[in-house]
Amino acid sequence: MQTGAVDATDIPPCAAQSLGAFLEFAHIFPQLLVKPSEAAWLDPRHFRRFVTHRETPWFVEDPHPYGFVPVSTMISSPLVWTDVINRLKRLSIAAGFSNDHSGKFVAAIGELWGNIVDHSQRSDTGYIAFSLESSRFEFVVADHGIGVLASLKSNPAYAHLTDHGRAIELVLSEGVSRYYTENGHGFGFRPLFVGLANIARSLRFRSGDHAREVIRADAGTPESRTYELASLPGFFCSVLCAA
Repeated sequence: MQTGAVDATDIPPCAAQSLGAFLEFAHIFPQLLVKPSEAAWLDPRHFRRFVTHRETPWFVEDPHPYGFVPVSTMISSPLVWTDVINRLKRLSIAAGFSNDHSGKFVAAIGELWGNIVDHSQRSDTGYIAFSLESSRFEFVVADHGIGVLASLKSNPAYAHLTDHGRAIELVLSEGVSRYYTENGHGFGFRPLFVGLANIARSLRFRSGDHAREVIRADAGTPESRTYELASLPGFFCSVLCAA
């Protein structure tokens, strides 16, 4: 869906079922959710709270657990992240996930928001969002920063890049980062990517006008593809896990 390409009055009524899909839509077309009358076709259910309450962390456990945490609050108060770690471990185990998988979820989320701090140049726009139900854990980590392509191009080895899709593929490859010679920085998302691909039902990385998506089939084999979509500012990652 691209701006101006679809008349909202022609869209049949629907209800948001996925946190990732809802927040991705909100990330690209925030004006449609800031003015609810312009998105009368969409019933956001409880997900609207993720758009209207974004200044401070909040957590809800009824009818099922979900919550939102700005990256800026974890930077200013590390105890907030400690609370998120303990909360997500407890809630994911209660939802039916193993202690091992719970730890991997938390490690992945920590790596993702840490990369927002290191790479986005707009960590004030970053956030974590999550929703849990029985045997289902969905989380989003996103920002409105400079995006993957611009970040990677600051490394002289990738200054020639012009394609958002290729940039996403590269940061999901081994040893790729915006940092050229400095030590002590991350080297792309590859370890996180491999770890999650083996336990998540789906992973979706978006930046600019491309997405990289990995879907794990019932047989357990991950299948991936990169494709072009409406432009998304910054970086957006959504992960769906099923116990």
